Formats: sequence, structure tokens, C-alpha cells
Amino acid sequence: MPKQITDVKNKLLDAAEKILKTEGYEALSMRKIAKECSIAVGTVYNYVQNKEELVALVMMEDWTQALSDMAGCVQKSESVTQGMCGIYQALQSFVEKYRDIWTQYSQMGGSSSAISSHHMILRSQIDEQIQKLMENFEQQQLLGLSPLLAEMVLAAAMQPDMNEGLIREMMERLLK
Repeated sequence: MPKQITDVKNKLLDAAEKILKTEGYEALSMRKIAKECSIAVGTVYNYVQNKEELVALVMMEDWTQALSDMAGCVQKSESVTQGMCGIYQALQSFVEKYRDIWTQYSQMGGSSSAISSHHMILRSQIDEQIQKLMENFEQQQLLGLSPLLAEMVLAAAMQPDMNEGLIREMMERLLK
């Protein structure tokens, strides 16, 4: 009878996250994951198609938490500016956790179409939070700018020379 392994997918994700944090993207391989989990490499492929999918699944849990944090900030904020800064902070925390991995992925020739596709999904989800924020504060004149604001917050979170102060200043100017 084949060996029964419980909670394989979570073990795979935990092992992948550990390797990503300690050794980086380049060191991650399906063979290494299998060894870490004491399973056959073929078993890994029963759960994920490739290394990119595995990394995306690892990131997804943190992205879901970042979206939840954004939603909480939008709901609790006392102003549009405070809400935008909260969205930026949640996004910044996520970006900081994975910045090195994205850099390594790009340096290793990672798919630019995959990056572009994920970027559009992230921007759309950030845009939804910004729209809710604008609706909460009856800022209909800014609703049409929400995709641009989402792109701006995403770009700011990715750039080390940008910060929450710039988000705050821009929002204060827009709201005048």
C-alpha cells in the first residue's frame, strides 16, 4: 500500500517559503522541495505544475492578508488620505517581503508576460479597495481616477525612493 502523507500541499508551501526566505529563488527547485518534504518529485507535480506556480501559491497567502489589511484600513479610515496611506502600508509590507524574490526571478529570465499579467491583477484588486474608499467618503470626482491611483500606489510601494509621505501629499493636493 502506498505511503499516506497528510496535508501535502501545506507541507510543500511551507518548505518552499522556507527555502525562498533562507536561500532565495534560485535555490528553489522541485527536487529540493521533494527532499525537504520527504516525498517523491512526482508527488510535488501532483500539486503544482512548476516552480513559478509554487512561488505564486506561497505569495498568495500573504497577498490575501495584504488585501484584508487594505480592506480593514478602508473601512476604519477617517479620511481618504488616511485610507490611501493604509492601502500603501499594506502593499508596502507585502512588497518588502517579496522584493528580493521578484528581483531574482527577473534576473533569471522570468517571464515578463507572467509579471505583466500578475501586475494587472494586483492593480485591479487595489483599484477595488480605492473605489470603496472613494465611495465611503463620497468622492465621486475621484472614482474615475481609481485605476491611476491604484497604479500610483503600486508603483510607489515598489520604489525605494518613494514613501507614504508622497502618497499623503498627493492625496491632499487632489482633495483640495
